[in-house]
Amino acid sequence: MMRLNAAGKASVIILLVALVGLLQVEYDAVGLKFPGGSVSSSGMTASMVRMIDMGFHPAVASFLWATTMPEILDLWIRGKTEFFPDLAYVNAVDPKLSYPYAFSVLTLTAVPTSSYPDAFAQSVRIGIEGMANADPDWRIPYYMATNEFLYAHDEQQAAWYYNLAAETPGIPQYAARFALNFGIETNQRQKTEDLWRTIRDSSNDPGTKARAQAFIDHLKIFDYLDAAAAEYRRAFGAYPTSTVALVAKGIIPGVPQDPFGFSFAFRSDGHAIIDQSRMPAALLGNPVQ
Repeated sequence: MMRLNAAGKASVIILLVALVGLLQVEYDAVGLKFPGGSVSSSGMTASMVRMIDMGFHPAVASFLWATTMPEILDLWIRGKTEFFPDLAYVNAVDPKLSYPYAFSVLTLTAVPTSSYPDAFAQSVRIGIEGMANADPDWRIPYYMATNEFLYAHDEQQAAWYYNLAAETPGIPQYAARFALNFGIETNQRQKTEDLWRTIRDSSNDPGTKARAQAFIDHLKIFDYLDAAAAEYRRAFGAYPTSTVALVAKGIIPGVPQDPFGFSFAFRSDGHAIIDQSRMPAALLGNPVQ
């Protein structure tokens, strides 16, 4: 493969800067509005940009995105914007650039429905496109899950998107921990288990079935430990302080093995919780981003 010397690298940088400058001039002159997300009003298609950007698609798309991102504010003010066609153009220049998708999914749902009623539907559409086209980015399914739970009140969709986020490489440990333990609270546990059972039973994909069963097994451990803690209190007058105490007193034959590698502890009221001091090695190995 040809290697560039210092002068060659400088030339490439100069050409890239010139391209960015050209795009800026076009943006200033005509607003760079992109009907259908593929052609600018001056006729420069996304494929043309890719042909002349010397392979620097991410850099050019990032520049275009920097000028597109503020347009989302127009949704708050007038309910009208060029944001969506301009976003489509950015995606056409570099569909693998994940941040525009993640930003849109996170931000659109905050737009008042009085200003733009379709904001949630658009966020879902953009998120699905991002998961299909962009480089793996845990933020896209994670934000989609949060939106489904908070705005659509669809716990089944939320659980599934959290599952996708937890399986995405690079997810930080705090996000993976939350995603894997969505719905473990006592008052939500049965509903969440029923949701995963529905996913398991309605899927024809063996991997999906196995993953759903793992979540069901994970949730059942909490019920099992809660019941064991209640029995321990009846026998000894206080709740156990650890799962080891349950085994030592013969309440349970052994500590159940969690499919995701979590260890368990107890709150003062006897309810089982994740032991934050003993996190799975796989999660500890994820970088915090």
